[in-house]
Amino acid sequence: MRKWVFVFFLLLMSSIVRAQVENNLRQIYMQAEEEYNIGRFDASIQLLDENMANFSGALKNSAYRLLSLCYLGKDCVRDAERYASLLLKEDPYYSASIHDPLRFADMVSRLKRGEEATITTASQQAESIEEAPVPVTLITEEMIKASGARTLADLLVLYVPGMSFIEGAEMNVAMHGVYSSSQEKILIMLDGHRLNSRTTNSEAPDYRISLDKIKQIEVLRGPASSLYGNVALTAVVNIITKAGRDVDGVKLSAGIGNNNTYRADFLMGKSGLDTDFMAWASVYSSQGEKRTIGTGDEEFYGKILQEKTMYIQGYNHKPAYDIGFKAQWNDFTFLFNTQYSKKVNQYNTVHYLGLYTYDDYRMVNGAKPGRSRQATHFDLSYSKNLSDKWFVKVSTFLDLENCSFYDVGGDSILPSDRNLVIPEGEVTDIMDMEGVFGTGLYQVQSWNDYTYGVTAQTNYSWKKDKWDGVLLLGTQIENYTMKDNTMLVGDQYERIVVTFSEKNKSLKIGHELNVSAFTQLKMNWNNFLIFNGGIRYDYKHRYNGRKANVISPRLSLIYKFNPNANLKFGYSHSFVDAPYLYRGSTIVTYSGGSSLDPEQMDALQLTYNYFNFSKGLKYEANVYYNRMKDLIYYDGEKMENMYDNAGSLKLLGIENVLSYTHNRSLAYLDLSYQWILDNTNYNTDGKYIYHVPNFMMNMMYRYQWLRNEQFGNSYIRMNLSVLSRQKSPLVDPYLFKGEERIYQPDNKVKARAVLNLGADYDFKRWALSMNVYNALGTKYYQGGGDWPVPVLQQSRSFVIRLAYKF
Repeated sequence: MRKWVFVFFLLLMSSIVRAQVENNLRQIYMQAEEEYNIGRFDASIQLLDENMANFSGALKNSAYRLLSLCYLGKDCVRDAERYASLLLKEDPYYSASIHDPLRFADMVSRLKRGEEATITTASQQAESIEEAPVPVTLITEEMIKASGARTLADLLVLYVPGMSFIEGAEMNVAMHGVYSSSQEKILIMLDGHRLNSRTTNSEAPDYRISLDKIKQIEVLRGPASSLYGNVALTAVVNIITKAGRDVDGVKLSAGIGNNNTYRADFLMGKSGLDTDFMAWASVYSSQGEKRTIGTGDEEFYGKILQEKTMYIQGYNHKPAYDIGFKAQWNDFTFLFNTQYSKKVNQYNTVHYLGLYTYDDYRMVNGAKPGRSRQATHFDLSYSKNLSDKWFVKVSTFLDLENCSFYDVGGDSILPSDRNLVIPEGEVTDIMDMEGVFGTGLYQVQSWNDYTYGVTAQTNYSWKKDKWDGVLLLGTQIENYTMKDNTMLVGDQYERIVVTFSEKNKSLKIGHELNVSAFTQLKMNWNNFLIFNGGIRYDYKHRYNGRKANVISPRLSLIYKFNPNANLKFGYSHSFVDAPYLYRGSTIVTYSGGSSLDPEQMDALQLTYNYFNFSKGLKYEANVYYNRMKDLIYYDGEKMENMYDNAGSLKLLGIENVLSYTHNRSLAYLDLSYQWILDNTNYNTDGKYIYHVPNFMMNMMYRYQWLRNEQFGNSYIRMNLSVLSRQKSPLVDPYLFKGEERIYQPDNKVKARAVLNLGADYDFKRWALSMNVYNALGTKYYQGGGDWPVPVLQQSRSFVIRLAYKF
């Protein structure tokens, strides 16, 4: 007992001593700040230099900032830039506040725009874009504002070459033509924390992700499993949130648009000497464009036997939301985020295609028909520079998920079509086959799962002669649990007829353990030749005892011709494991899923970059070769093993990106084209990938036509997307147009050009914006995902937003 009392006493005394040391350091910093305020720059520099080795966390960042300000006050620009660069190295996303001198703010902005513009996603360490081992698209806060984007998908399709929309029950995008029924091939992260579901692998890039909270988005265009493992098959999207000092107050905004569209956003941020806090909340609701469809309407497919309505891009009855906060204290950072969304299905999703009366169906799990997902994320991390050479970071995380797949069979099923199979389960009511298949048939599958784990990594850096380098070592352990799931079938819009029993669930209850180890070596010789290589090993022990082992290597070589141009060559291997929804399912639709292996991809990329910062020009050309194997292929005619790793695809493509920033203009242009070299059991006819254009062009331009301290700032902007025609075959055996069965394997969607327009006006604390989407009312279709037909997209719409900052 005395031993434990003694240990407790030592811990208590060490905490008191630490608190006293931190208080003394704060007093020293405040004294240095006072010296700076009265113009005694040398005295302030001396105080900071003498204690710099003891500063840590936010206090260290504040000291670097104050040193830079002091040297600016002495007109020692080179020294000021040096300390500002050290500040950006410690905090790559630092932005000057309104309280900073304009000269300092301009210097920080210039350093971030130039070669010192930093990202962390590519190598899990701060580095310039030029040093990143793979092609990177950096979407800044200014680019987000200039785009007028509504969702993360809007931003990705506009700014990331090779990215395209895919239609389906969830908002979905494809990278280099690779997609599934939901977005499960691209890893999406929030400050390095995975957002993709462990059950479905998907994360819908829709209104569940608020754009107001974003500082910048780092997109790795290509495989990245060597660092991030599962799901990082074709790209990685890392959303970097703003810090409290970036917000520095409270910002409220509200928006309204046609189609009964409403949104509200909240931001709050504050920072102190050793703390930083930022919170956000976003709510979005839209009825969607309501179309009345008659029996002879040529724009729609399906059995349309009587006039009905369809909602296009609807998120209603329960709004989408994104709520969270991030708190930093010294070397600790805590992240909390909860998000939800559900898109309204335009067609019924069971048996044959048709329309249904969305508003008549009952609420189940708090939502109307559609795929809804609520996910809550917790992340606590500790990061610290132990010395000039050693850096460590440890993160522990918990993810909670609640999903519901609410599918409609149809308002009225004709006697000739009553051949659906009802799964065996517990009958909770008298089941009358005529009643079940008569009116308002629906099916709901829902589940709860959770995942917890820890990630640890350390970086060791060195410099010797003409060489400098960084060695990274890391490990990750996580445990996934399918906690509970239910399934029911009902009719008459509200009645529940069949439910699965506790012993016969639609998804097997189980645990899965994932253990990973990764390493990376980055070496820079004389600042013109950079080697970056890494490898990761992933081991998964599945719920049924099967084991999955994947090794993901990456090699990259960068040659700098001069400070304004470089050439990159890289090879990488990546994978995405088959979703638990397939592997753990007991439903006949997913038969054979338990034996699925991970889908895998090898990629070669050759990238040329040119920069002319004085003229605000950047150009990038990238040639890529992708080879995919073990792609999951679905054969609905098989009673067993409907899902199999039987697909493969080989692609060759080229991407060009040109950006221009000067004076009052901001412009961006990307062009991409891809060729299919070979394929097996993939959605392609040898020339086209179904529902994906071979050629894509996206252009954005913003002009500041008013810049006046007295009258404010005003901008006008536009973005244009041009896509070549797409192959969208109509081959589903249950596909009708009216009452006539159709079969058109050569069906193509016409090329399209969609124009969006917008304007912004900022005056003191007020901000007003207006956006018009599809301004020309272009009529176009998009296929893919869950539907066997291309779906008509939303016509002209608009949203007006008003914001005020306290």
